[in-house]
Amino acid sequence: MCKRLFCVGINFVFLSLISFASAQTSFFTPTLSDYKSSGWSISLGGAGLGGSHSPFDDELLNANSSSSLIDTIYSGTWTPDGGFHLAGGVGLVFITKRPLLADRLTLSVIGSRRSISETFNGRIEGPTNSTDPNEQPPIQDSSITGAGQSINLGIHGSALRAFPISQDVFLELGIGACFRYDFYSNFDFSSSYPLAPEESESEISPYSASFEILAGAGIMMWRGRYLRIQCAADLLQLAPINATSKLPWLVGTYRPYRVMLCWDLFGLKPPKPAGSCAAPTHSEKSKELFGKKMRGWRKAKNRKNKRN
Repeated sequence: MCKRLFCVGINFVFLSLISFASAQTSFFTPTLSDYKSSGWSISLGGAGLGGSHSPFDDELLNANSSSSLIDTIYSGTWTPDGGFHLAGGVGLVFITKRPLLADRLTLSVIGSRRSISETFNGRIEGPTNSTDPNEQPPIQDSSITGAGQSINLGIHGSALRAFPISQDVFLELGIGACFRYDFYSNFDFSSSYPLAPEESESEISPYSASFEILAGAGIMMWRGRYLRIQCAADLLQLAPINATSKLPWLVGTYRPYRVMLCWDLFGLKPPKPAGSCAAPTHSEKSKELFGKKMRGWRKAKNRKNKRN
């Protein structure tokens, strides 16, 4: 009984939210009266990797079956150093005429450079010439660096909702998804051996995908022209794309983000053709001119003239 009541309550809340959202008027509804519902969006800003300046500890232990001991392959601290690079994009923005949860949908192509270096400082298992399986290999202090960079190009789609704070200013929230490809990749894993990934550079996948969260603010310059500043970050990186839950060519787990200035441009609707009395079946004006009442009045006038 409680379970049924809980389900009924959840359904009631869900339907209430939908009806509440559908009843809201969009910040962009006045634009639709004179402007098209779709337009161009041009963006310019920067992109980087969240957490790329935060050191993290890492170690790899291996159970020695011969000696029943735990061998330390390596143990130490990674210090990443990621860059913040110029990013730009172009896309389309669509205003929904009957907003339910989202009042705009966007689809854009965004490109930027991505780079990072990761320096390891710690202890690494060194080579040994001993034939005794019970002897643990020597551990030596080491400092090594691995680096990677690429030109990143992604297809981004999002659903946005505006929250007006004045007649011309609004805040916005949204969710989205993206699919990225790394061009001109350049990796240096040889210097970080034996801490490099097991796959070779040629086997590293250039593909990655994720769900995103977006937040920002905007201003209406004039009707049909909007200027927005938007921040976006990976909410969930999709493992099936590269068989791991992080970017495929990095040791650490980072969260790609970008900060963009977007300019949305909507074109005017084409003017409606004016009515013409020369087309009696295509306009209201012509219907009045050639209506039955006028024809009847003309006949009455003729009869009056004949009597005189």
